[in-house]
Amino acid sequence: MENSVVSLKEHKEKEFVAPDIADIRMEWERVRPGIEKILADTPQLTFLPEDVYSECVNDRATLLTSPAGFVILTTESDPFTRDRTLLIWLAYMYVKNTNSWLDHVEWFEGVARGLKCKFIEMRSAVPKMEAYAFRNGWNLDTRVYTREVADE
Repeated sequence: MENSVVSLKEHKEKEFVAPDIADIRMEWERVRPGIEKILADTPQLTFLPEDVYSECVNDRATLLTSPAGFVILTTESDPFTRDRTLLIWLAYMYVKNTNSWLDHVEWFEGVARGLKCKFIEMRSAVPKMEAYAFRNGWNLDTRVYTREVADE
């Protein structure tokens, strides 16, 4: 993923500081609290902070950091069409109510093109994200409803 990320100089927005690829080993103390907050706010997620660490260390996900926050990206392939998707797996802003990562979709599109991805995907259980996403050119693909099976 490292060679395909759009550089800071190529991005035209003045306020936006494109994130840099970072080594999660070096950034762990800084990003772990954000990952823990995401997991605390989204209890249906089944992974641990250490799972995120492992995915990054083993090059199955990539941590990008900026002064505003961090984002962890990964790619997925459709098993039938082989179309690749850039997944915005986790995104965290250090200061709440500031620019969302989604305000910079052009940057993500550059990353996706570099990785030969046909789609960009984000997932969120936050209801406010839906209205924001719709206003900013995202489409709803599916909703997932689950029900726990009761013990007999």
